[in-house]
Amino acid sequence: MSIVHVFSSNRRFGSHEALRAFVHPTYTEDGDEVPSRFMAEVGIDSVEPACIEVAAVADPKPLRQLLEGASYGDQWIHLVSGSILASEAICVFEPNGVARPSAATTVSYCGTFQYVAK
Repeated sequence: MSIVHVFSSNRRFGSHEALRAFVHPTYTEDGDEVPSRFMAEVGIDSVEPACIEVAAVADPKPLRQLLEGASYGDQWIHLVSGSILASEAICVFEPNGVARPSAATTVSYCGTFQYVAK
């Protein structure tokens, strides 16, 4: 079984690009990774950017709706709380490891969910 860590926020970021900038690392001229603020908050030491998905909409909606289309979502989205309204969501899939998911201060940690990678 594989796991995905899900985080959400409500109107915290002004755009999809701003959310991506918060989540994804940058790189120095020499190609060295500079961890993003999100990576620092939740304890991601090394990241595979292709295994982090973000979603952002202008108006909040139920998190389950916002997550529609997420990888392997048919296996785990129904387990996400139906009461969470969000305009932004972050899904961190393996091989990314999240050492301190509940330490997130900028976004809310919504839980860890299992799925079978096909």
